[in-house]
Amino acid sequence: MTETKKANLLAWAIFFYLTMTIFYKAFSTIGMLLFVILAFYVSKDSYKEVFKNKLQIFFSAFIFILILSVLVNGAGSYSKIKYYFIPLIFAGGFYQYGHMLSEKWIKRLIFWTLTLSAFSSFVGVIQVLFHYNIVKFTVDTYGRNQGALMGGAMYYSYPIAMISAMTLAALVHRSKFKSYVDTKVLIITLIINLIGLYYSYTRGAILSFIACLPFIFYYTNKKIFSAGLILGAILAGAVGYVVINQVDLGIYRFKKNNNSDSYRIALFKTALRMYEDKPVLGYGLRNYEAVCPDIQNENDIKPRFCKEHSHNQFLDAMAMTGSIGTIAYVLFFGGWLLTYLLSFRESFLITLPGFATYLSITMTDAPLYIGPVTSILFIMYGMLFIRKKA
Repeated sequence: MTETKKANLLAWAIFFYLTMTIFYKAFSTIGMLLFVILAFYVSKDSYKEVFKNKLQIFFSAFIFILILSVLVNGAGSYSKIKYYFIPLIFAGGFYQYGHMLSEKWIKRLIFWTLTLSAFSSFVGVIQVLFHYNIVKFTVDTYGRNQGALMGGAMYYSYPIAMISAMTLAALVHRSKFKSYVDTKVLIITLIINLIGLYYSYTRGAILSFIACLPFIFYYTNKKIFSAGLILGAILAGAVGYVVINQVDLGIYRFKKNNNSDSYRIALFKTALRMYEDKPVLGYGLRNYEAVCPDIQNENDIKPRFCKEHSHNQFLDAMAMTGSIGTIAYVLFFGGWLLTYLLSFRESFLITLPGFATYLSITMTDAPLYIGPVTSILFIMYGMLFIRKKA
C-alpha cells in the first residue's frame, strides 16, 4: 500500500469514527476497525516518538488504572475501555500520516461533519415540534431533541455543543480557515445546531457552550478572553446559587420542581462517600450504579436516586478509581489543557474552544462514557500529534 493510500485510510477512519458517528453512533465501530488496520502500517519509530510525549504516557497510565480498578475490585466493567484504547493507538497514525491528509479530504471531513450534525439537529427539532422522526418514519412524542438516530438527549446535545463551539470559533477566525470551509456553511449549520441544542433542553450542554466563548479569543485578544472569564465566573456562581437553592426562575429547566438538581447533588454526595470508603483504587470502573443504593442507604443520602455514574467526571474518577486514578485523570486532561494554553497552532483556534466545552460538560455529567463525545474529543487529541500543518 502506498503512503498516499495509507493517508487516505486515516481519512476514512476519521470519516466513520467522527463524521458519521455524529449522525449515528454505531458508525464509530467501523472507524475503530479502520484505525486498527492503520496501526499495522505505523512504524516503530513513529510509536516511539509518540510515546515520548508526556500526554501519551499519562493517557496510558490512566487506561492502565481503569483496568486495574476492575481487576482489584473484581467488579465493574471494561465496556468503555475501547473508547480510550483505540485513541491511544491511533495517535501514531496521526503522527505518521496526519500531515499527508490532502486539502480535499480536510474540506470533505469538515463539510460532512457540519452538514450531518445540522441535519441531525433538524430531524430532532422536527420530532420535538411535530412528534415525528422523519428518518425513522415513526411517531415520537419524547419532549427533548435526541437528534436523528443518536438515541438520547445527552448523546445528541453534548457533541452538538462541542461542534457548535468549534463552528463559532471557525467563524470568528474565518480568515484562517476560508480555504477549508465556506463561511455560509459555518453560519447555516451553526444556526441550525444552536436551535437544536435549545430544544434538547440540556442545561449542561448549553451552559458549556457559553463557557467556551472566552476561549475563542484566547490567542487573539487577551482582553476579551479575560473579560469573558470574569463574566463566566459570575454566571457560574449565579447558576450554582440557583441550582443549590432550587430557585424557581420559571424559565427553561430552571424550575423549582425540576428534580434534576436534587438528584445530581445526591449523586455527587454518593461519589464522595465512595471515595472516602475506598480512597486508593475506588470501586472499579463503571461500578457506580451497583454500589450506589447501599451507599445511599448506609449514609442516609436523599433523595434516593442512582444512575450508571455520578454525573461529574472528576467525582466519578474519584469514586471508581480512587486517588491513583484521579491523579492520572488530572495529569492527562490538565496536561492536555496546558498544551493548548502554552503553545499555538492554527488548529488550536478551533480545538481549544471545543476542549473547553468538553471540560465544562464534565462538571455536570460524565461525557467520557458517551461514544460520540469521545469521537470528537480524541480526534482533537490525535491532531496534537500531527507533525506539521495539514
